[in-house]
Amino acid sequence: MASPGWYTTCMSGVPHPAPVGPESIARRLHGWTAGPVPGPMTMELYPTLQCNLNCSFCDTTDRHRPPVNELSKEALLGLVDEAAALGVRRVFVLGGGEPLARKDAAPALLRRIKERRMEGILATNGTLLGADLAHQLIDTGWDEVHVSIDAPDAATHDLLRGQAGAFRRTVRNTCRLSQLRVRRGLSSPKIALHFVLTRLNWRTLPGMIDLAVALGAFRVDFDALIAYTPEQQALQLSPAERAAVPDVARRAIENADKHGIITTLDHFLHPERLDRGNTRIEIPEEPGLQGAPCLKAWHYLVIQADGRSSPCCVLAGEGGQVQGQGLAGLWRDDPFLNAVRQGMLDKTPLARCRECTWNILAHEADVRGELAQLQSPGVHTTHPGT
Repeated sequence: MASPGWYTTCMSGVPHPAPVGPESIARRLHGWTAGPVPGPMTMELYPTLQCNLNCSFCDTTDRHRPPVNELSKEALLGLVDEAAALGVRRVFVLGGGEPLARKDAAPALLRRIKERRMEGILATNGTLLGADLAHQLIDTGWDEVHVSIDAPDAATHDLLRGQAGAFRRTVRNTCRLSQLRVRRGLSSPKIALHFVLTRLNWRTLPGMIDLAVALGAFRVDFDALIAYTPEQQALQLSPAERAAVPDVARRAIENADKHGIITTLDHFLHPERLDRGNTRIEIPEEPGLQGAPCLKAWHYLVIQADGRSSPCCVLAGEGGQVQGQGLAGLWRDDPFLNAVRQGMLDKTPLARCRECTWNILAHEADVRGELAQLQSPGVHTTHPGT
C-alpha cells in the first residue's frame, strides 16, 4: 500500500457525539405503549437511484438507467416539512445511487433539513462533493457526512468503484471539507467513512484507520458484502480469507484504539458474520417491543426516490407510496409497515431480514436495552396500527 503521507494535511480535531442515539430512540418507542402513535425518529430519504460510479458490489441494478418517477424537488422539500411536523429528528440523505447526482434538488434538500432544525446526515461517494456544497454544509451547520471509501489506496478503491480517478476525487473533496471545518474552528460536519469488505480489500483494514485519521474522520463503518449477482459473488471471501480476517481486524482495532477512531470491526472478529444474506436473527424472549427482533418499524422510515416506503434499507420500496396520504398517514396506516410491526411482535421477521447487517442489528440491540430501562415488566404494547 502506498504511503498516506500525501494527504496528512487533512488532520482534524475531536468529534462530538451524535444527538440522536439509542436512549432517545428508546424514549420515542416508549410512547407506543399508550396514547397517540409517535412519529418516526429518523427518515431516510433517497433523492435518486442514479449514480456516477459503477461499483462492482452495488445491488442497485437500475442505477445507470434513466430515472423513473423520481419525486420532484418540491415534493422532496415537502417531505422534509412533513417530517419536521411529524417529529422526525434526524434525516439521512442517501440513495440506491449517489444523492448528489440529483443536482437539481440535493443542495436545496440539505438546506431545508437544517432550516427545519433536524439532524442531517449525508451519505455520498464523495466524487461530487464540490467546493460550493462543502461551504454550504459548513455554513448551515450540517451534522455528518458519511463518505464511501473501500481501500486506503487508489488502485483497489478505483477497481471496486469502476472508475479511474475516483479515489483521488473522493479524498480531495473530503479533505477540503475537513480543512474548511478546521479553519472555522468547528466540530461539524463530522466525517465518517464507510467500507464494504471484499476479497480485494480485506487486507487493508489497518490502513483504513490511517486514512480516517488523515481525513479527520471520527468513525469507520465496516460492513460485510451481500452477494446477489455473479459480479458480487466473485468478490466474496474464500474460506481461507474468511478465516484470516479476524487477525487483520484485530490489528485494525489496535490502530483505531490508538487514534481514538470508532469502528464496527468487532463484527469482523466472527467469521460467520462476514457474509450477509444468512444473518442469524436473534429472537429475544421478552414480550412486546422489548422482545421484537428489530425495532426499526417503530422508529425509522425510508422513502425511495419514487415515493415508495419501507422501515429499513433492506426492505426498501416494499411498502406503500407516500403520495396521496402523506408521511403521517403512511406511518400510521400503511399495511406493509404494520405487517412488519406485527411480525416482529409475533417474533416472525420476514425472510429478507436475514440480509440485514450486524451493524444495524447491534444498534437495535442497544435500543432494546435502553427500552428495557424505561418499561416496567407487563406494560402493554398497543396494536401497531393504533
